[in-house]
Amino acid sequence: MQVFAIFKVHNPDLVKTKIVEQYPDGHYEAGDSTFFVATRGETTRQVATKVGLGDGDGATSGIVIPVTSYWGRQDRTLWEWISVQQNTNGG
Repeated sequence: MQVFAIFKVHNPDLVKTKIVEQYPDGHYEAGDSTFFVATRGETTRQVATKVGLGDGDGATSGIVIPVTSYWGRQDRTLWEWISVQQNTNGG
């Protein structure tokens, strides 16, 4: 699975609602309007559109990037979640 980070979101309530709808079993909320989603076979732009970022009506602004490596200080469960998702072949 591919993990994407979503951050710097202007309307976090909208994005959170869409993430829960689109990725009910494949998301992690890290706080401060930062989210992670796990998906298979989607591009960065496809993920952004599905979570309400883009040019359409009602869209908000934010940044979506694929997580290819990571390091930082955060709750241990985040690092474990990313690791498990990246090593899962389901989708």
